[in-house]
Amino acid sequence: MTTPQERLFEVYESYRKAYERRTQDWKDATTTEQADAIEHNVEALERLYLDAAKAALDANGSKVEEAYVAAKKARENVDKAYEQAKALPAKIRLVGKLTGAVGDLVKKASGS
Repeated sequence: MTTPQERLFEVYESYRKAYERRTQDWKDATTTEQADAIEHNVEALERLYLDAAKAALDANGSKVEEAYVAAKKARENVDKAYEQAKALPAKIRLVGKLTGAVGDLVKKASGS
C-alpha cells in the first residue's frame, strides 16, 4: 500500500514536469487553443497539488491504490510522449488525461 507521502510526491511530480515543460510547449504551439490547453493543464495540476498538500492524502483502500496506479501510469505515458518527441497535440491530450487521473487520486486519497 502506498503512503500519503508517496501519493503527494506523485501529484507533485506530475505538476513539476508539466510546469517545466510549458515554455517549450508554448513555443511549439501553433494555435491559440493549444497554448490555452497547455496553460489550463499546468494550472489544473498546480491546483491539484496545492489541494493534495492541504488534504494530506491519508485515506486508504483499494480505490485509493487504483487511483494512485492510474495517476502514475498517466504520468509515465506523458513522460514517454516527451521522450519520443510526440506531436504537441498528443502531449496536450496525454497531460489532460494525467490531470484527470491526478484529480481522481486527490479526491479518493483525501477521503472525498
